[in-house]
Amino acid sequence: MTKTARKSPEEKLLLAARRLFCRAGIHATGITRILEEAGVARGSLYMHYGSKENLLKAVLDTEANMWFHWFDQDLPALKCSSQERILALFDLLEKWFAKEDFFGCIFVNAVAEHEKDSGWVRDMAGTYRDQIIDRLKALVVESGARDPDVVIQKLGLIIEGAIITAMVTQSSQAAHIARLAAEDVLRCTECSPSLGKEST
Repeated sequence: MTKTARKSPEEKLLLAARRLFCRAGIHATGITRILEEAGVARGSLYMHYGSKENLLKAVLDTEANMWFHWFDQDLPALKCSSQERILALFDLLEKWFAKEDFFGCIFVNAVAEHEKDSGWVRDMAGTYRDQIIDRLKALVVESGARDPDVVIQKLGLIIEGAIITAMVTQSSQAAHIARLAAEDVLRCTECSPSLGKEST
């Protein structure tokens, strides 16, 4: 019988903070609540993270790494065209939306709760967003789109809209609709005239 690996206090804190920050809000979640959710002592938080702010930074890092894993490992592993990899991203989104602990994107939530004009939260979210968009753009360029910059803007809006819709509706159906919209965008750019059509 395989035993499930026990999570370290550091991992427990990170998982608890990620859930609470998205579900209840960053400002509404105090250190005491995080400790209760994680089931660890207060000293563990200060030992591993030092402060609530550093814990939030770690949560943002974790969210970004999820996206990087999709683009750097999951999508490249698929034996299909670049257009199909772009569409496969929406399948990954659908699985994410269907998780019990999905309460939206921590980047969007964090920026919404903090100063909009400046600040480390906005800067960090913007930097990670740019890195994610660069990875998506590489796929779009590889697909042969006529105007990759415009395609990227359209796909970006579709993806971000799907995340917000899934959070509000608490339904993974948003990813399916977003995938259909992405198919239309790719078809209109003449990446693949037959994209989305069933073979006869």
